[in-house]
Amino acid sequence: MVGTTLLAANIGIAVALTLLLIIYLDLDPAVSLIIGSLYMGIASGLGMNDTVSAIGSGFGGLMGDIGIPIIFGIMIGMLLAQCGGARKIAVTLTNAVPKRYIPYALALSGAIVAIPVFFDVAFLVLAPMVIALWRETDFEFPVVIGSLVIGAAGAHTFVPPTPNPLAAPEIIGFPLGQMMIAGLAVGIPAVVVATAVFIRVVRWLWDADEDIDEIPFEEAEDELARSPSFLASLLPILAPIALILLTTASEAITGTPSALVQFLGSRIVAMLTGLLIAIGVFLSTASREELSDTLSEATRPAGLVLAITGAGGAFGYVIQETEAAMALVDTIGVSADGLVIVFLAFFIGMVMRVAQGSGTVAGITAMTIVAGIETSVTGSAIALAALSGGMSIGHINDSGFWVVTELAGLNVTGGLKTYTLGEAILSAFGLVGAVIIAIVV
Repeated sequence: MVGTTLLAANIGIAVALTLLLIIYLDLDPAVSLIIGSLYMGIASGLGMNDTVSAIGSGFGGLMGDIGIPIIFGIMIGMLLAQCGGARKIAVTLTNAVPKRYIPYALALSGAIVAIPVFFDVAFLVLAPMVIALWRETDFEFPVVIGSLVIGAAGAHTFVPPTPNPLAAPEIIGFPLGQMMIAGLAVGIPAVVVATAVFIRVVRWLWDADEDIDEIPFEEAEDELARSPSFLASLLPILAPIALILLTTASEAITGTPSALVQFLGSRIVAMLTGLLIAIGVFLSTASREELSDTLSEATRPAGLVLAITGAGGAFGYVIQETEAAMALVDTIGVSADGLVIVFLAFFIGMVMRVAQGSGTVAGITAMTIVAGIETSVTGSAIALAALSGGMSIGHINDSGFWVVTELAGLNVTGGLKTYTLGEAILSAFGLVGAVIIAIVV
């Protein structure tokens, strides 16, 4: 192995190389991460063959634990989107609250829908309903758009089974149930508080003449006639969460959960249960032919996410094998036993997000870099900090930014004042939650 200083420097060089490939050469993030992993291992003295072996072990180890659940989660979300269940959740929640609380209901709708599906899909599904609702109220346009952004981003960032929070326990090393509890405990309050702050801030910044291009969806869509009920729409989302938390609760009460409880609460079985329920809900409103088409459609985005997540796992495993993370801590002279590691995880995630755009790449990279640092801080706090940093500042190099901007009929300044501002505020409260958990737990 090489010296401590060079080990620490190699992390920065590997990250910079990965970013250079993604940003300037427009290379696929998964391929870029593998190239960065090769540099990291070889330059740090791990050896060529051992580096290749570590990349395979890191990729395969992470995929073995979360690959199938990620696929099932995408399928659940796609089924709910196509059968109208996602819109049913949003419409029911917004109709159930007084008018002044509608932005919070929209945020909660986005959060619920985004638990089993990606941010982009959640926004695509709910945007027509949100814009139609805006036309029936006197809310300012950025209020309804930003509230949906915050809710969907919150669940996507903090709550399994979306890829990053699902991968966090395997990368850092703590129980999935702990991530589920911490994600919900921090994510939901952060969404509510961030929505309240965003509503007040954006009104001072918004200029409809400059920020709006052309708002789409002139007429409200009426697609709820054949959609499933509100409770039926919720079941595919709530069932996996309940099964995973059942294992955690059983462990807390009995010390050792029974074999049956561990089986039911495993990632694969919990997500399979949700998927089977989602298939039943889908078939109540659609045909078997449509079911086959929808499940096939869901496998396409799954491949990209699996590649990026697995490559991120490979990058982190190589870093752990070289012990470069601890070398970085020793070089900068910080103690990993305090809150410094929480802020370090957030900072790395933020730098990665600003530089290359993908929140998935940013969160995975931040978690894998700090995973090799020995610390007494609980793993869920470190994960929440890294994930918050990875969400922090999405802008023009982020696909989500353009989904929101184009679908909502905004121009670039409008996207910055809704998508970018909303996620930045939310990330700050996510960091606050991570600090609280690090202190209390």
